Amino acid sequence: MNRIKFVSAALAFVLIMAFIIYAVVSVIQSSGQSARRASTFGGHMPTIIIDAGHGGIDGGAVGIGNVIEKDINLEIALILRDLFVINGFEVVMTREQDISIHDPDVTGIRAQKVSDLRNRLAMTERYADNIFISIHQNIFRDPGQWGTQVFYGPEHTGSALLAELVQRNIVAMMQPENRRQHRQGQSNLFLIYNIRSPAILVECGFLSNAQDVESLLDSQYQAQIAFAIFCSTLQFLGMETPVNISAGR
Repeated sequence: MNRIKFVSAALAFVLIMAFIIYAVVSVIQSSGQSARRASTFGGHMPTIIIDAGHGGIDGGAVGIGNVIEKDINLEIALILRDLFVINGFEVVMTREQDISIHDPDVTGIRAQKVSDLRNRLAMTERYADNIFISIHQNIFRDPGQWGTQVFYGPEHTGSALLAELVQRNIVAMMQPENRRQHRQGQSNLFLIYNIRSPAILVECGFLSNAQDVESLLDSQYQAQIAFAIFCSTLQFLGMETPVNISAGR
């Protein structure tokens, strides 16, 4: 019985890796995209700041089956962290467990949420050269709404390009029927709206959509999203990606 389980697990792993490679290689080739690639921050790699949205007293959205946003955010963020770390990047996490990072003397849920956001913003200001990637999930009253959408901050000109790359790569690799476009975030998206470095917020899916919830709870799907974000960031920096991946149409 154990041998059968081992063989089945090995076969599943091979199939998963084959799918990922096929999806990446199938991304449509870019024309002229390289001319718009961002600089490599003066010749050195920037610090990658990964923000697992919400946490602790702030659970974020609660979706179908009482799925809590903060948990999925953290799972995807941790996978993304590992991808950057093993490829030589310095990575800073706003949180690595189920906590809020509000000041300890602040009381009241609303005040704690405000303090938490301000501390996350302050964290980005400690690093002169950084890229900020925030992981979130969406929710809407219409359960038919689905798919990933990427928002970008207005303070750095590179934010729009990074968001475009992530949006296009996720669509091409994973969600070919997704017609959503990357968009500039407004003031309600406090962090990316105020961060001065390249900053994006990835709404990975809708917790109000049954299919999205099923996908987002799958560790393999979470890894695919993280991988697409990672490869897109390498493209943004003009660096070589693990395989031939492009966000062009």
